[in-house]
Amino acid sequence: MIRIPAIDLINGRCVRLTKGEFDKKKIYDLDPLETAKKYEAYGAKRIHIVDLDAARNVGTNRDVIFSIRKETNLEVQTGGGILTVDQIKLFLDEGVSSLILGSIAQKEREKVRKWISDFGSEQLIIGADVRNDRIAVDGWLNTSEENITDFVNYYLSAGATTFLCTDIQKDGMLQGTSNTLYKNLISKFPKAQLIASGGVSSIEDLELLEDMQMYACVIGKALFEYRISLDQLFNYKEKK
Repeated sequence: MIRIPAIDLINGRCVRLTKGEFDKKKIYDLDPLETAKKYEAYGAKRIHIVDLDAARNVGTNRDVIFSIRKETNLEVQTGGGILTVDQIKLFLDEGVSSLILGSIAQKEREKVRKWISDFGSEQLIIGADVRNDRIAVDGWLNTSEENITDFVNYYLSAGATTFLCTDIQKDGMLQGTSNTLYKNLISKFPKAQLIASGGVSSIEDLELLEDMQMYACVIGKALFEYRISLDQLFNYKEKK
């Protein structure tokens, strides 16, 4: 399983939310670029960056994201407010490896299907953000009526291969991951590349995800709160 450290950005600063609630954000006195460089030094190959300002359409942290891409060798996967083909081209031209499509994937299906065809499934990750098994949109502020399994099934048929699945009720809680949800998805969609996100609190949480053959996992608050050390995160042997 690929272990992916995460940075969430508001106004150029590292933050973490609790259950996706912006009024419960915690700001960390960490420089995003230096944090990314530290992750790389310990062995990270990929980084997950969410632009929370762009997700709410109140600004952008694009320059920070581009600086991390240019000044490290990390593969960057990023999301937040990506709504147009010009934005996709800009990020890819700047060397970003993959883009996460969240609300727009739920709201504008035909457009996103075309983007998957035009840009390829490796460069576009479908954000399957979940609250009580329903897809959440608009920076997690609203919840649709669509079940996650129907959503994933639709995009697999559209050519998507990779899904970032965040259980919002777990996000930022440091109380363990949504294993029942992930087991169900892996059982129903064994060919999908599923990225777990939300709730990681310990190395044991990661080992449980590995045992169920999760493709990758995003680790955010557990690193900022020193629940998991970078030595622990990256000095391990992949299970055969």
